Amino acid sequence: MNLSGKIKKLRTENNLTQEQLAEKLQVSRSTISSWETGRSYPDLEMVIEICDCFDVSLDFLLREDEKMVRKLNFGVKQKRILIGLIIILDVLLINIFVSATAFQANPNSLKISDVNMIRDLSYNGEDPNRDWNSTINLNVKSKNIFFKPIGDDLLVFNDNGNLTVQTNWSFSIFNIFDTQRTVNVDQSVFIDENVSNEDITLKLHEDESDNIIPFEIYNLNNGNK
Repeated sequence: MNLSGKIKKLRTENNLTQEQLAEKLQVSRSTISSWETGRSYPDLEMVIEICDCFDVSLDFLLREDEKMVRKLNFGVKQKRILIGLIIILDVLLINIFVSATAFQANPNSLKISDVNMIRDLSYNGEDPNRDWNSTINLNVKSKNIFFKPIGDDLLVFNDNGNLTVQTNWSFSIFNIFDTQRTVNVDQSVFIDENVSNEDITLKLHEDESDNIIPFEIYNLNNGNK
């Protein structure tokens, strides 16, 4: 006996009319009629309500009705897919919000390479519209697969020729597909003309290891390294 026949049999055995059963389950009489004639099926939550109403097991009610079991399985799969899509959408929305926020990069997760510095020793610092006489070009790479450096946020701190660089980075789950995670950066700094090329050092700001970053340096006025 399929589900529709069992619902009708249980109703009649308990001396209930379609109207009375509909009231107990808080559905319309026409819904009960559709179930009993097989024109429609209750969903899983309603099947459980029917089990509770007549004090029967879910196995008893669904046994032998393969069509209903397939329908319920399909419904469960649909719900799982919907929940999965909602979770993915939430993750993407959070990612959009977080990726628009800049975070100070961890110096231990950055790699600086291909550093070139150009000094304009002819500039004496007297131009009020210019606060630099040296430019630095470098590549900065994130070792963290979810973060990428922001080139425009690179800062250069100068303590009498002892230069340190600091930058921000942004988080995105899509950075995992960017195997490079490298940006090229140009930055300017004013280095006192009395500081010789040999005395200039470069490292990452707040890097506890104090690793010195190698670089090439050029004098703009004579083209010498």
